[in-house]
Amino acid sequence: MPQTIQIREFKEDDLEAVHKLVIKVVDTCYQGVYPAGALVLYKNFHCRENILNDTRSGYCVVAENSGEIVGTGTLLNDWVRRVYVDPDYQKAGIGGMIYQSLEKRALEIQVPHLRLSASLIAREFWESQNFVFMREENIPTPNDEKLSFYLMSKVLPVKK
Repeated sequence: MPQTIQIREFKEDDLEAVHKLVIKVVDTCYQGVYPAGALVLYKNFHCRENILNDTRSGYCVVAENSGEIVGTGTLLNDWVRRVYVDPDYQKAGIGGMIYQSLEKRALEIQVPHLRLSASLIAREFWESQNFVFMREENIPTPNDEKLSFYLMSKVLPVKK
């Protein structure tokens, strides 16, 4: 379990560890929730190239415990993306720490609202962060299954 969690900005050297973390979460937490075709879509969307492009275009943080990356999250314009916490460290407040660092950054750059696509298992977490459910979306998979997720949003108190 976490001892001393540090939230820091992503460095390109973190790419492999972040990618492995995302794949581990999808393989561990999404099994039985999503059909196989949806898991493939998740993994394809969170490929190394997309992770790196998002970190270069946005703001990305990692949660680190004794040098091990145990969580990550990205702010890309007004979109919160790729907030994942290692299954061995979930339910310990790390997701909230990651999100708070992304929200702080959004406030610094005067983003008036945030949006995200929440997995079926993450809606409750995002509601605890005061995000509001907008609608359910579905993406068809090549084998006639679907990847379902929730679009959510949050208004931020931006100073004028």
